Amino acid sequence: MQRAEIETHLRAVGAELANQGLIGEIVLAGGAFMTLVLRSREATLDVDAYFDPKTSGAIRAAALKVARQNGLPDDWLNDAVKGFFATPPLTTRWAEYPGLRVDALTPAYMLAMKAVAGRPQDLSDIEVLARHLGVTSSEGALAIVIEHVPERLLTPRVRYLLDELFDKDEP
Repeated sequence: MQRAEIETHLRAVGAELANQGLIGEIVLAGGAFMTLVLRSREATLDVDAYFDPKTSGAIRAAALKVARQNGLPDDWLNDAVKGFFATPPLTTRWAEYPGLRVDALTPAYMLAMKAVAGRPQDLSDIEVLARHLGVTSSEGALAIVIEHVPERLLTPRVRYLLDELFDKDEP
């Protein structure tokens, strides 16, 4: 899904919620963050977001209705990312539609999440986030991760990943 399409569908989710007298809140993460907030991608397969628990059921139902009306996968808007929030996420307001407030993680929090996940598909996002934040070394990236992630998640794998990404040109 491209930016404009995602925004159209988020507005539709908001309209569904507003029709019920609700205001839902979501926090963009993953590819949706990279596409919508940083604009480092043209598109993403789905919209990963954290849903406010008070309205999560209504958000899921509205997203499913929008999916069926528009031929989207049932999980085009999903909260599978909620298991990756190690600490309460730091956010900023990205957009507000009738019935739906859309926040985004801070770029630093997103970098920390991507570093801990450490999947092959996260590596280029980590590099983009680091450039955005002006981070040029593994020490700088690790400082951001330490600020946002509990120590128990700071495995040697996270450190090695950052060393490889940032210090690859050193002898």
